[in-house]
Amino acid sequence: MIAVGTKKEKVIMIVAASVVGSLSVAYIIYNIVAVLIIGGAFSPRIDYERMEKLYNEDYELLKTVVDYFADSEHTSIFIRLETDLEYFVVSDDNVSHALITLRGQGYSTLYKDDNIIRFPRSSRGRHFGNGIVYSIDGVEPNYGVNPRDPLYGSTESPTQIMYLTRLEPLSKPDWYYYEADFREWRSRYRRD
Repeated sequence: MIAVGTKKEKVIMIVAASVVGSLSVAYIIYNIVAVLIIGGAFSPRIDYERMEKLYNEDYELLKTVVDYFADSEHTSIFIRLETDLEYFVVSDDNVSHALITLRGQGYSTLYKDDNIIRFPRSSRGRHFGNGIVYSIDGVEPNYGVNPRDPLYGSTESPTQIMYLTRLEPLSKPDWYYYEADFREWRSRYRRD
Protein backbone atom coordinates (compact mmCIF):
# COMPACT_ATOMS: atom_id res chain seq x y z
CA MET A 1 0.00 0.00 0.00
CA ILE A 2 1.37 3.38 -0.97
CA ALA A 3 0.15 6.27 1.14
CA VAL A 4 -0.27 9.46 -0.77
CA GLY A 5 -0.97 12.77 0.89
CA THR A 6 0.27 14.85 3.76
CA LYS A 7 1.92 13.48 6.83
CA LYS A 8 -1.27 14.13 8.84
CA GLU A 9 -3.38 12.13 6.31
CA LYS A 10 -0.88 9.25 6.44
CA VAL A 11 -1.13 9.12 10.25
CA ILE A 12 -4.95 9.12 10.09
CA MET A 13 -4.88 6.26 7.56
CA ILE A 14 -2.54 4.21 9.77
CA VAL A 15 -4.70 4.82 12.87
CA ALA A 16 -7.87 3.92 10.92
CA ALA A 17 -6.27 0.70 9.64
CA SER A 18 -5.18 -0.17 13.19
CA VAL A 19 -8.68 0.40 14.59
CA VAL A 20 -10.27 -1.70 11.82
CA GLY A 21 -7.74 -4.47 12.45
CA SER A 22 -8.43 -4.41 16.21
CA LEU A 23 -12.18 -4.52 15.64
CA SER A 24 -11.75 -7.47 13.26
CA VAL A 25 -9.76 -9.39 15.86
CA ALA A 26 -12.33 -8.58 18.57
CA TYR A 27 -15.14 -9.71 16.24
CA ILE A 28 -13.39 -13.01 15.52
CA ILE A 29 -12.79 -13.68 19.25
CA TYR A 30 -16.43 -12.80 20.02
CA ASN A 31 -17.65 -15.29 17.43
CA ILE A 32 -15.39 -18.07 18.71
CA VAL A 33 -16.61 -17.57 22.28
CA ALA A 34 -20.25 -17.46 21.11
CA VAL A 35 -19.83 -20.73 19.21
CA LEU A 36 -18.26 -22.43 22.23
CA ILE A 37 -21.03 -21.29 24.56
CA ILE A 38 -23.91 -22.00 22.20
CA GLY A 39 -22.31 -25.21 20.97
CA GLY A 40 -22.10 -26.62 24.47
CA ALA A 41 -18.34 -26.85 24.93
CA PHE A 42 -18.84 -24.59 27.93
CA SER A 43 -22.08 -24.00 29.74
CA PRO A 44 -22.24 -21.82 32.82
CA ARG A 45 -22.35 -23.55 36.18
CA ILE A 46 -25.81 -23.79 37.69
CA ASP A 47 -25.67 -23.52 41.47
CA TYR A 48 -27.76 -25.55 43.91
CA GLU A 49 -30.47 -22.91 44.44
CA ARG A 50 -31.00 -22.41 40.70
CA MET A 51 -30.93 -26.17 40.10
CA GLU A 52 -33.60 -26.67 42.79
CA LYS A 53 -35.80 -24.12 40.99
CA LEU A 54 -35.26 -25.81 37.61
CA TYR A 55 -35.94 -29.20 39.19
CA ASN A 56 -39.26 -28.02 40.64
CA GLU A 57 -40.29 -26.47 37.31
CA ASP A 58 -39.37 -29.63 35.36
CA TYR A 59 -40.34 -32.22 37.98
CA GLU A 60 -43.30 -33.74 36.09
CA LEU A 61 -41.22 -34.15 32.92
CA LEU A 62 -38.26 -35.61 34.82
CA LYS A 63 -40.54 -37.98 36.74
CA THR A 64 -42.18 -39.18 33.50
CA VAL A 65 -38.75 -40.01 32.06
CA VAL A 66 -37.49 -41.62 35.28
CA ASP A 67 -40.58 -43.81 35.64
CA TYR A 68 -40.09 -45.09 32.10
CA PHE A 69 -36.34 -45.80 32.30
CA ALA A 70 -36.29 -47.06 35.90
CA ASP A 71 -38.27 -50.11 34.80
CA SER A 72 -36.03 -50.78 31.80
CA GLU A 73 -34.11 -54.06 31.76
CA HIS A 74 -31.06 -52.11 30.54
CA THR A 75 -28.65 -51.26 33.34
CA SER A 76 -26.75 -48.70 31.29
CA ILE A 77 -28.33 -46.11 28.98
CA PHE A 78 -26.83 -42.98 27.41
CA ILE A 79 -28.96 -40.64 25.29
CA ARG A 80 -27.79 -37.38 23.73
CA LEU A 81 -31.04 -35.44 23.58
CA GLU A 82 -29.83 -33.24 20.70
CA THR A 83 -29.14 -36.10 18.28
CA ASP A 84 -30.24 -39.48 19.61
CA LEU A 85 -33.97 -38.76 19.93
CA GLU A 86 -34.29 -39.14 16.16
CA TYR A 87 -33.01 -42.74 16.38
CA PHE A 88 -33.99 -43.80 19.89
CA VAL A 89 -37.41 -45.49 19.91
CA VAL A 90 -39.57 -44.79 22.96
CA SER A 91 -42.83 -46.70 23.06
CA ASP A 92 -44.60 -44.14 25.25
CA ASP A 93 -45.69 -40.85 23.61
CA ASN A 94 -45.66 -39.03 26.98
CA VAL A 95 -42.01 -39.98 27.48
CA SER A 96 -41.11 -38.89 23.94
CA HIS A 97 -42.80 -35.55 24.54
CA ALA A 98 -41.06 -35.17 27.93
CA LEU A 99 -37.63 -35.86 26.39
CA ILE A 100 -38.21 -33.35 23.58
CA THR A 101 -39.42 -30.74 26.06
CA LEU A 102 -36.44 -31.32 28.38
CA ARG A 103 -34.11 -30.93 25.39
CA GLY A 104 -35.71 -27.56 24.66
CA GLN A 105 -35.23 -26.52 28.28
CA GLY A 106 -31.46 -27.09 28.30
CA TYR A 107 -31.01 -30.74 29.19
CA SER A 108 -28.46 -32.30 26.86
CA THR A 109 -28.08 -35.92 27.96
CA LEU A 110 -29.60 -38.67 30.04
CA TYR A 111 -27.58 -41.41 31.74
CA LYS A 112 -28.81 -44.52 33.48
CA ASP A 113 -26.11 -46.33 35.44
CA ASP A 114 -27.42 -49.30 37.43
CA ASN A 115 -29.63 -47.69 40.09
CA ILE A 116 -29.35 -43.99 39.15
CA ILE A 117 -30.60 -41.77 36.35
CA ARG A 118 -28.67 -38.53 35.76
CA PHE A 119 -29.67 -35.37 33.96
CA PRO A 120 -26.53 -33.22 33.53
CA ARG A 121 -27.26 -29.50 33.15
CA SER A 122 -23.93 -27.75 32.85
CA SER A 123 -20.35 -28.66 32.11
CA ARG A 124 -16.93 -27.29 31.40
CA GLY A 125 -15.46 -29.91 29.16
CA ARG A 126 -14.69 -33.18 30.86
CA HIS A 127 -13.39 -31.60 34.07
CA PHE A 128 -16.66 -30.34 35.58
CA GLY A 129 -20.32 -31.18 35.41
CA ASN A 130 -23.40 -30.79 37.53
CA GLY A 131 -27.05 -31.61 37.35
CA ILE A 132 -29.88 -33.66 38.78
CA VAL A 133 -29.69 -37.34 39.72
CA TYR A 134 -32.41 -39.76 40.76
CA SER A 135 -31.78 -42.89 42.83
CA ILE A 136 -34.00 -45.73 41.58
CA ASP A 137 -33.55 -47.90 44.66
CA GLY A 138 -33.46 -45.06 47.18
CA VAL A 139 -29.77 -45.55 48.00
CA GLU A 140 -27.70 -42.38 47.88
CA PRO A 141 -25.48 -42.37 44.76
CA ASN A 142 -22.00 -43.76 45.47
CA TYR A 143 -23.16 -45.08 48.81
CA GLY A 144 -20.55 -47.44 50.19
CA VAL A 145 -17.82 -46.35 47.78
CA ASN A 146 -14.69 -45.10 49.50
CA PRO A 147 -13.36 -42.17 47.46
CA ARG A 148 -9.98 -42.52 49.19
CA ASP A 149 -9.57 -45.98 47.69
CA PRO A 150 -6.71 -45.77 45.16
CA LEU A 151 -8.88 -47.74 42.73
CA TYR A 152 -11.80 -45.29 43.06
CA GLY A 153 -13.21 -44.62 39.63
CA SER A 154 -11.49 -47.60 38.04
CA THR A 155 -13.24 -50.69 36.72
CA GLU A 156 -12.22 -52.51 39.92
CA SER A 157 -13.96 -49.94 42.12
CA PRO A 158 -16.56 -48.31 39.87
CA THR A 159 -18.52 -45.23 40.78
CA GLN A 160 -21.89 -44.13 39.56
CA ILE A 161 -20.88 -40.50 39.21
CA MET A 162 -17.23 -40.12 38.31
CA TYR A 163 -15.33 -37.56 40.43
CA LEU A 164 -18.34 -36.74 42.60
CA THR A 165 -17.50 -33.78 44.86
CA ARG A 166 -20.93 -32.63 46.04
CA LEU A 167 -24.28 -34.32 46.54
CA GLU A 168 -27.23 -32.43 48.06
CA PRO A 169 -30.80 -33.71 48.41
CA LEU A 170 -33.48 -31.87 46.44
CA SER A 171 -37.00 -31.22 47.72
CA LYS A 172 -38.41 -34.69 46.94
CA PRO A 173 -37.05 -38.05 48.21
CA ASP A 174 -34.39 -39.82 46.13
CA TRP A 175 -33.62 -36.73 43.98
CA TYR A 176 -30.24 -34.99 44.32
CA TYR A 177 -28.18 -32.10 43.04
CA TYR A 178 -24.67 -33.25 42.15
CA GLU A 179 -21.34 -31.77 41.15
CA ALA A 180 -18.47 -33.73 39.66
CA ASP A 181 -15.26 -31.73 39.51
CA PHE A 182 -12.09 -33.59 38.58
CA ARG A 183 -9.69 -30.89 39.76
CA GLU A 184 -11.38 -30.52 43.14
CA TRP A 185 -11.69 -34.28 43.53
CA ARG A 186 -8.01 -34.81 42.65
CA SER A 187 -6.83 -32.19 45.17
CA ARG A 188 -9.17 -33.52 47.86
CA TYR A 189 -8.32 -37.21 47.50
CA ARG A 190 -4.76 -37.15 46.20
CA ARG A 191 -2.43 -39.41 48.12
CA ASP A 192 0.94 -37.85 48.78
